[in-house]
Amino acid sequence: MQSIIHRLGFIAMLVTTAAAFDVHANQADELSAEQAQTDNKNQSISQQVSSESPAVIKDLNTTTDMVDSQGLSAQDSQAVSALLNKLHESAASADWATYFSLYHPQAVFIGTDNTERWNMVEFKQYAQPTKGWRYELQSRHLLQIDDTILFDEHLFSPAYGASRGTGALVYTEQGWKIAQYHLSFPIPNDKAKRITSLIMQ
Repeated sequence: MQSIIHRLGFIAMLVTTAAAFDVHANQADELSAEQAQTDNKNQSISQQVSSESPAVIKDLNTTTDMVDSQGLSAQDSQAVSALLNKLHESAASADWATYFSLYHPQAVFIGTDNTERWNMVEFKQYAQPTKGWRYELQSRHLLQIDDTILFDEHLFSPAYGASRGTGALVYTEQGWKIAQYHLSFPIPNDKAKRITSLIMQ
């Protein structure tokens, strides 16, 4: 009788151990699946960031309905739009010789980060090692006041979404040149406090 009890106890211990092993194995499988899913997600994000960090802008053939022009002659409106289109196209292909030829030598570029206010020497040092950046034109406004043309354009970035470029052009012996370009990300009013609180951290 005692032998049977011992055997039953041994069998119960084996069953308990096997059940516990199954539970741990299932938990490990679940954790492995979650980890694999997280790794895949992180890899996907990493690939997206790495593909967009060198950034890349599609060929911009602006149609007249994308450009609102005030105070400019038809010739100047066409010339300035062509210049800004070429700016985005040359940035996309990292054609820095063309890109920087569109700026006035004393121009300033203001980027999205608070530290990014560059003269042309500083901006070239930033840009030339990169493979370019991509912003697609959505719409553009041009306004001429005396010998200065102000512009603002809505852009789309595959990496960042809605973006905005603003700036000014001045007339030189070589034609219109960009005196300032400012790239920014417009923040919807209902999200402003949440975004600015993150920036303040």
